[in-house]
Amino acid sequence: MSAEIGAFSSVDLVVWSGTGNTRFVADRFSEAARSRGAETRVFSLESIGERQPGTRDLLGLLGPTHGFTTTWPVLKAALTLPNVRGTDAFVLVTRGGTRIAGRIFAGFEGTAAYLPAALLALRGARIRGVGAIDMPLNWTVIVPSFGPSNAAAIVEKGRLQTDCFAASVLDGETAFKGLGQLFLGILILPLSLGYLLIARLLLAKMFFADERCTSCGTCEKNCPQQAVHLRGAVRRPYWTYRCQNCMRCMSNCPTDAIQGSQAWLLFYIWLIALPVGTLVAGILVRALGVSDGAAAGVVHLVSGYVWIAASVWFAYGILWLGLLVPGLRVVLSRATLTRLYRRYRGPRALD
Repeated sequence: MSAEIGAFSSVDLVVWSGTGNTRFVADRFSEAARSRGAETRVFSLESIGERQPGTRDLLGLLGPTHGFTTTWPVLKAALTLPNVRGTDAFVLVTRGGTRIAGRIFAGFEGTAAYLPAALLALRGARIRGVGAIDMPLNWTVIVPSFGPSNAAAIVEKGRLQTDCFAASVLDGETAFKGLGQLFLGILILPLSLGYLLIARLLLAKMFFADERCTSCGTCEKNCPQQAVHLRGAVRRPYWTYRCQNCMRCMSNCPTDAIQGSQAWLLFYIWLIALPVGTLVAGILVRALGVSDGAAAGVVHLVSGYVWIAASVWFAYGILWLGLLVPGLRVVLSRATLTRLYRRYRGPRALD
C-alpha cells in the first residue's frame, strides 16, 4: 500500500516476549506500519527503562497468553506506561496454536488481551483494536514442540492474522476480536488468577540444569525477568520466583541442558495440599483474638499463601542441592520427560 493510506504517522510497539513468538508479531506489525509511511519504534519490556516511549499517534502493547490470561509484566506495563491518556492504542497477544493431521487449531487467550486493554482504557487511552495471533505452542516444560513443518505452518497462519489485524488498525478502522473467548475467559478467571498467584510459582521451580550444563550463563544473560542466577561454586542456574515461565531459557540453552521436573511438580502439589497453612492460621486467629469472619478469612488466605511460597522454595532448594551431587544429579536428570522433548527455537529459526 502507498504511504498516504496510513492513518497514523508514528507508532510505538511495547513487547514482552519469551521464545520470540510475540516479537515476531510485533516486527510484522511494524513492517505494515512502515509500509504506510509511519515512523515505528519497537520497545522490549525487559529493557524499556533504557528508552521510554514518548508521544506517538498509536501505541501497541503486545504479549503472550499464560494461563488463559495475560502476564504480570504486561499488566505492569498497562498500568505504568507513560503518555497513555488521549493516545490511540491496541493490544495484541499471541496464543498457542496447534496443528493436528494437517489442520491448524486456534489457541485460547481468554482474558489475555482484553484485561490490559481495559487497564489502558481506564487510564484514558482510546482502544482501537484487541486481538490474538496463533503461533506455535511453545510450553516445552510440559509438552514437546512441533516439528519444523507444523511449526512453520502455524507461523504462516500467524503472519496472515497479523497482516489482517494491522491493516484494520493502521487504516483507521477498529478491530475487536475474540469476544467469545473473552466471555469464556471471564468464566474461568478464578483459574487464571490461580495460575498467576500459585501455579506460576510451582512451574518456576520445575526448571533445573542437568549434567550437560557448562555454566555458560546463557540462561542468566537472556532471561527477560532476571529470574535465573548462576549460584554456588559450580555456578549452576537457579530459578527464582521472578520466573514467568516464558521458556526462553529452555529454548536457547546451547546444550539442551535445561529440563523441567514433572516429578518435582507433583511433589509440590502434594506439599502445598498439606494443612500446615490452615493449622498456622488457626493458631494466629486465636493468638490475635480475631473474631470477625472477614478478618479470620484474610488470616487464612495469607497464611496459606505464605505456606505455599515457603514450602515450594524450600523443596526446590533440596532439588537444587541434590543436583550438585554427581551421582544423584544423573538420577534426577533422568526422571523427566523433557529430555525427550523437541525444543522450540522460535519463529526466526523457521525462516
